[in-house]
This record gives sequence, C-alpha cells and structure tokens, in this order.
Amino acid sequence: MKVIFDPTEKISDPTCATIGIFDGVHLGHKSIINQMREVARKKKFATCVITFFPHPQTVLRGIEMPLIVPLKERFRLLEKKGVDLTICFNFTRAFSKISAKDFVKDYLVEKLNIKTIFVGPDLFFGRNREGDIELLETMGKSFDFETKTIGPVYFEEELISSTAIRKSIEKGNVKKAANFLGECFSIEGKIKEGERRGRKLGFPTANLDTDWELFPKKGVYVTWANIEDKRFKSITNVGVRPTFGKNKLLIETHILDFNDEIYGDTLRVSFIDRIRDEKRFENVDVLMGQISSDVKKAEKVFSGLI
Repeated sequence: MKVIFDPTEKISDPTCATIGIFDGVHLGHKSIINQMREVARKKKFATCVITFFPHPQTVLRGIEMPLIVPLKERFRLLEKKGVDLTICFNFTRAFSKISAKDFVKDYLVEKLNIKTIFVGPDLFFGRNREGDIELLETMGKSFDFETKTIGPVYFEEELISSTAIRKSIEKGNVKKAANFLGECFSIEGKIKEGERRGRKLGFPTANLDTDWELFPKKGVYVTWANIEDKRFKSITNVGVRPTFGKNKLLIETHILDFNDEIYGDTLRVSFIDRIRDEKRFENVDVLMGQISSDVKKAEKVFSGLI
C-alpha cells in the first residue's frame, strides 16, 4: 500500500475512495472497505482511503482523545484490508477552513481522481461541517463521480463506532472491543529490561515500551503474546504494581512456559479477556499465590480457544 501525505500532484489512476478517521479500522470501517474493493475490482480502479491526523476533535476543540491505535498501526490495518492507496491529510486549523465545495473540487476530483466515493450516513466535512452526502451527490453530477452511502454496522443491536470501542477498552471490556474490532485489541512495542522482580518470584515478565495512547483499565488480562511470527499464551498486568509501592503505569506480560531472553524484541500483546482488578497484596507470598491462580484461570480460557 502506498501512503501519501498532503498530495500535491494528481493521482493518475481513477480511484474508488472512502473518507474518515478509521481509528481502529473496526467492523464498520471494514464493511465500507469491502464494498469499495468489490466495486474497484469490477471497474479496475484503485482503492483509496482518505484519512486525517491529528484527530479533528483535538485540533478544533482541544480534546485530548487517545487513539485506539497509532497512525502507523492504522496504515498497517488498512494495508491488511487490501487498500491500494491511503491519503493522509495533516489536519490543522487552516485545513479545517477549506470549504466543502473546494475540498471536493480541488482534492477529491483534481488530485485524487475519484470516480466513486463510499461514505457513511453521518458524513460531514469541510468548513463548519457544511459538506454532506447531498453535496457530494450534487457535485458528482458536475464532476463525473458517484456517491454510495453505506449503512452502519451493529453488533447485538449496538452501533459499532470508534467511540464505543474506546470506552469499552477504558472500562476493561476487551471482549466487547474485540467483537466490534473483528479481532483482539492489541498493543505493540519493544521489550525493555525492568527490575527483574518477576523473574525472582518465578514469574518472569516482559515489560512493554510502547507509543500506544490507549490502554485497558488497570487489571490482569488473558492475552496472546506475539513475538515475530510466533504466538504464546500469556497473562498481562496493566497497572502500577501497588504491592511494591510503584505509581508508573506498566504493561507486564508473563508468557506461560517460556524462559527465552527477548529483551529488545518486538512484542504485540492481544487482549482476550479480563481476569481481575489490580490489587495491593499483604506480602509477596500472597501475590505469588494470586498469580498462580491467574495462570490457572487463563489456561481455562485458552482451553476454550484452542
């Protein structure tokens, strides 16, 4: 997949495109992309996703909104869905002042060579959110492109959205997040060397150094630990290790039946289910007993997955 930031030249191939933030690339996003790809295949057009960074809410309203995944992960997920081209606009206050009509004419038509655009029913764009589906349909008649509106996607009668997924993760409901995403919520980073306290206790942990912004609620989770092309059963603690008087948020993964040295390796932690809240224990012995219990609970979860 080719990624272009703030395009200045016209895309030569005609495109089928869709537009949005696509944070998390959830099942609603995937539905639009699937239908876009189907039309593009029949017409021999390139598929194009138009997205923005930073999040418009952060720029316009000053809302610190942690993204479900970093921008680089958004690109990886879009490429995984078979998208040919992603256009990423740097969203600034100046960019937000471009009129909807100018955005359609100067960017969608002149630079991105759009022939079909796929949008959700609640699309608004351009200065003061003046652009909508009706505007696209009207301008499409003049500039020879078609607008297709794709309906929302639901899971058990609840609308799938990035906002709902974000809230589920923050509440620790990673199973619900996985149902909306179509796969487990994951965090990736490098394994850094810690205090080796877990190894001394008989439960060595991989400490994750990551640029992810969104983390599940503090607690212990059943997880997959993905290292290179191998997947291992694991449990992960998201928290501050209160038993040892710490207050810095850590992501510590204990990989079951595993003792290799992996400092500096890339680790992707995929969250399957939540076991319990983070707790402060009276002493190390009580903590070790609880970890043993956590491992047993995790094994039961894995026995239903494998």
